[in-house]
Amino acid sequence: MKKYKIVIKDDCGFCKKAIKELIDRKYDIQVIDVTDDQALREAHSLKNNNWPTVPMITECTDEERFIGGFTDLMAELEEEK
Repeated sequence: MKKYKIVIKDDCGFCKKAIKELIDRKYDIQVIDVTDDQALREAHSLKNNNWPTVPMITECTDEERFIGGFTDLMAELEEEK
């Protein structure tokens, strides 16, 4: 089963959509809320090729592989069909 890590903020609609999509597909997810922690958000951004926005979605099956944001996730999930 695929596992994902998703970095979010409370007020992010795309974060909520990404979480719902992954839950609906019954994937394991780890949610990291950086709403009140700018330093943690910046650390995840640096780790993920300076990704500027949330969500930051990483596949964590065998190795961590950064996917991108909501649109990138949806494109990847469509390829699975």
